[in-house]
Amino acid sequence: MASLVDETEGEWTNDDFVSFSAVQDDDDEPDQGENDEATTSCSVLPPWMSQPSEPYINPLVRLHNEIVDFCSLMEPRPSELRQREKLVKRFTRLAESCFEGCKVNVFGSQATGLLLPTSDIDITVVLKESEDEATTKDKKDKKKTDKDQGLQDQEDMENWNIMSTSSSKSPLRTLASALRSEWIDDLKYLEVIENTRVPLVKFITTEGLAMDISFNQENGPKAALLMKTFLQAMPPLRPLTFVLKYYLASRGLNEPYSGGIGSYMLQLMIVSFLQHRERDSYNNRRPSVYNLGSLLVEFMELYGFDFNYFTTGISVRHDGMYFPKGAHDRKEAFLIPNRLFSLAMENPLDPAMDVGKPSFKMFLIQRAFDTSFKSLLAHVAEPIIPALSILGVILPASSEMHQRAGQVENASKDQAQSTESSDVKSPKKKRQRFN
Repeated sequence: MASLVDETEGEWTNDDFVSFSAVQDDDDEPDQGENDEATTSCSVLPPWMSQPSEPYINPLVRLHNEIVDFCSLMEPRPSELRQREKLVKRFTRLAESCFEGCKVNVFGSQATGLLLPTSDIDITVVLKESEDEATTKDKKDKKKTDKDQGLQDQEDMENWNIMSTSSSKSPLRTLASALRSEWIDDLKYLEVIENTRVPLVKFITTEGLAMDISFNQENGPKAALLMKTFLQAMPPLRPLTFVLKYYLASRGLNEPYSGGIGSYMLQLMIVSFLQHRERDSYNNRRPSVYNLGSLLVEFMELYGFDFNYFTTGISVRHDGMYFPKGAHDRKEAFLIPNRLFSLAMENPLDPAMDVGKPSFKMFLIQRAFDTSFKSLLAHVAEPIIPALSILGVILPASSEMHQRAGQVENASKDQAQSTESSDVKSPKKKRQRFN
């Protein structure tokens, strides 16, 4: 897949993504007619842009800058993180009162830091009985291969859920009852979702914080640690995750239990894309240019146009590879006979598990990627269709986002006034120190 960025563009000097400065050459002076061109899409500035970009800037650089600004707007603020941590501590006390000796583990975007303001808090409650059974089982099954162990763990989890949810002492029902009785004034939504591969309790507080609670999902915290490793090795992973998570959430395609793509699967898709792109650059002796605009367009191209969902599976192990879904040692776990158009995504922590199996809306997601790729391409490739915001072509701005932009602007003004005030007072303090 050809890169959309010229190889002569500068490389990154550090791991932090910053906006490119707009430097205009004399030869690049735009004609008056170009400035007066009417935009054909996204004619209103989105909340992440404070002013329009100069028309002479390369459109992929403009898109890169918008992604940087979008992440700056949507990344969690310290006060929001404290609010979430407070809720986790309160829930931990409730879980410990319901299930003696249990462990409450946070995973997902809350653990990796890849969370939007509306992201759920993912928690798994590991019951003491399950821990004891797992210890006994490990002693008996020491000689099992990784594949056999993965299949057995998945089967045990499914059996445990079936037995538990059919019992009057179901941990799902026990927890839901405790939430109803003790948090009744603090909840505006509560649901027990049992008819899914991983049953869970989902609730939303009156403050708007959502939490998904599962039981005995010990791979969740391990997946968070793995993703932190990828984040350190792949700087583009973080901003691409922010943009694509919001992209899917705005279309209602971000919940696995309703057929969408969850955060973990999305991050694995991005990791695989970056792995193969880096390998392609190395094999063709091209420098790796981390322009976020180019990466976003190429991601949409891969999963919306190029990737063969019928025959190909994805693994991020061994620096990334593809495999045939119908291979003798793969088809049992990754080939779904009644749903051949699916994204087979190997779980790197359990190679026998398909992370993409719950995503039964993959055809709809692929069509969305394809449409977005063509929309972006119209604004970054010749003949270019002008737009005030290129990212705004595929990301709808919500009222909450506008409100957030206003809050960030007010906070910046308050901080600036505080800094000016301290600068005025500082000379007096210095004189007093020497008296």
